[in-house]
Amino acid sequence: MDRAAIEELFTFTDYSWREHERVIRRLGDEKLTEPAPGSGWPALRDALAHVNWAYVRWLADPAGTTDEPVERVASWAELEAFRLRVRDHARSYLDSLGDDELVTPREMNVDGETLVYSPADIFAPTLLHERQHHGDVHTLLYQLGIEVPIVEYRFSLPERQTWVPIGSDRAQAGLRTSRRPDRAPS
Repeated sequence: MDRAAIEELFTFTDYSWREHERVIRRLGDEKLTEPAPGSGWPALRDALAHVNWAYVRWLADPAGTTDEPVERVASWAELEAFRLRVRDHARSYLDSLGDDELVTPREMNVDGETLVYSPADIFAPTLLHERQHHGDVHTLLYQLGIEVPIVEYRFSLPERQTWVPIGSDRAQAGLRTSRRPDRAPS
């Protein structure tokens, strides 16, 4: 996994977080903390805090994992502050690494066992961990009677500005084109 791929995962997870926020935040903190029996999570906030805790567990200390507990949040503002803090730390760590350092394996203490991973080997599953829990979050939303947002990777692509409008000079030249997902065909 190289820097460009990790950057794409950062972009996608930023996109998916905003889509979840768009749906959840307007409902108020009561829905965020409302019990959701049978889901495996006490409440929506617990699943979302866990998603962000992975950045603490795997990226807070480059030399090893941490056993720091998941931060308890009671509001979207607290959840967002937690996310910004841990993601900013992860981003700073990524930015501190040169391209060679990013892919060079090194020893890491994982729960008391010395294993060898490159920082890229840790960034990728940490960012993918967030995606892996989208199903949990969507199940919770459904159980709470909340519309589930679409957070597919392809819909994050316009954020990277890789789309080319159909009918443009690039399209006429045979280059890859796509329609933005928020626009109907004309």
